[in-house]
Amino acid sequence: MGLLGTLVGGSLGFMMFGPLGAILGGAIGSNIGEPTSRSATQSGPRPYGNPYGGPARDPRQVQQAFLVAMISLAAKVAKADGRVTEQEVRSFDAFLRDRLGMSPEDRRVAARLFNEARDSDVPAEAFARQVRALIGHQPGRLRDLMSLLMSVASADARIDAAEDRLLRSIAREMGLTARDFEEASAMFDPRRSIDASYAVLGLTRDATDEEVKKAYRGLAREYHPDVVVNKGMGEDFRKFADEKMRAINAAYDSVKEARGL
Repeated sequence: MGLLGTLVGGSLGFMMFGPLGAILGGAIGSNIGEPTSRSATQSGPRPYGNPYGGPARDPRQVQQAFLVAMISLAAKVAKADGRVTEQEVRSFDAFLRDRLGMSPEDRRVAARLFNEARDSDVPAEAFARQVRALIGHQPGRLRDLMSLLMSVASADARIDAAEDRLLRSIAREMGLTARDFEEASAMFDPRRSIDASYAVLGLTRDATDEEVKKAYRGLAREYHPDVVVNKGMGEDFRKFADEKMRAINAAYDSVKEARGL
């Protein structure tokens, strides 16, 4: 049974709280979290003392929080222009199948989560705040989440103005900087400019040669597929890790060529 199938099977635990808990509960028919019709800005007492729950520490919890957050936020990004088309739904399913290698069982659960988040009137920013509370202690995973959301948004070959505004708002609520956002954006075409290549490495042109080499070594360790799986993204994200390493290598090659290293 996959990670999402395990959640349906009853392993709700840490994600019983907040808007993600409500999405999860609505998708599996369980009365947990807050009602999805409740606005995140609505006044009045919440049903739990902590609206988000504590940080996810167990690797499996991190993986599950990451997946639920990614699917819920992807639904909101798809609806940034006010509607979600059938083509966008098919594109997201293809993304889960081809880019993440997700099983048919988990993709069926993902579709239920996607639909529940799409129809919820809770804003994307509320989901972003909860995922920050759950996995903000792993900022690299938040940056990865932003990269994946951009990948989903660009499935139709472009990110329109409404999607870009929402993606930037989500990034801010997750505690990411403008530089983090540009780094995530640059992952799609690290060779389009030298500045994009530096952004992938988390650097600027002012970096020294040693800083460039150090940044590359650190990213190569962090995004080795086995490390990504063990750090809380799971087997589904091996393909993502491979793609990210290709972008990191391309960016490093571009910077080395520009510097004559």
